Amino acid sequence: MRKLTFTALSFLIVASLLLAGCATPEPETIVETVVVEKEGETVVETVIETVVVEVEGETVVETVEVEVPISGTEIPRNETLYSNGQQWGSIVCWNPYSSNCNNAMAIAAQDNARVIMFETPYLYNMLDGQDYPLLADGDYAWNDERTEITFKIKPAAMWSDGTPVTADDVAYTWDASVLYETNAGANFKDYVESITAVDPQTVLVKAKLDASGNAVNPLLVESYLSRQYVIQKAWTEKLEARAGGD
Repeated sequence: MRKLTFTALSFLIVASLLLAGCATPEPETIVETVVVEKEGETVVETVIETVVVEVEGETVVETVEVEVPISGTEIPRNETLYSNGQQWGSIVCWNPYSSNCNNAMAIAAQDNARVIMFETPYLYNMLDGQDYPLLADGDYAWNDERTEITFKIKPAAMWSDGTPVTADDVAYTWDASVLYETNAGANFKDYVESITAVDPQTVLVKAKLDASGNAVNPLLVESYLSRQYVIQKAWTEKLEARAGGD
């Protein structure tokens, strides 16, 4: 009788173990939260992940995420460019007229001018020493005396507000640079006499001449075209109005 009882109990234990091993376990629910900024306020959003483990000897993980809603004023993280200043310092400004922005990854008007935010008429390639059109439409051209350069602006070039980039923008950028003694104004005023708009698309750059009537330094006149950003005239005028012409 004892033997029979022990055998029956053993059978029941083995059967229960088999049934437990075959049964699908209850899903384990893990609730996670993320903190987001919405209109200046910190908001906690919930992300739910459901995990199922050990099904027929295999570990199966199923994840269900609840997306954090994005309002029309927010920019998705995967569409946002993050930038930092130099040498662990913070960015001071985004003003292309300034030489103290500590923002050379975005604003650096030199031979290898960065064009993330603003663009130059031409882009200088240090590998082959050539200027390639960027905002400009085709190559620039010297006159026969090599005292004047003419180039055109691409009709497709637009500002972020949808208005076209014009020759007036190029000319006003030069005038403002000289007036406010920016790096470009200080570096090129001895070699560039004037920059004017012939028409909305055509730019005329006149070189400063020596006593013989030759360009003082034609190479630096060419260099200006790939070193100085074109800055929107209307935007510059807003800065001037805000600063009271200072």
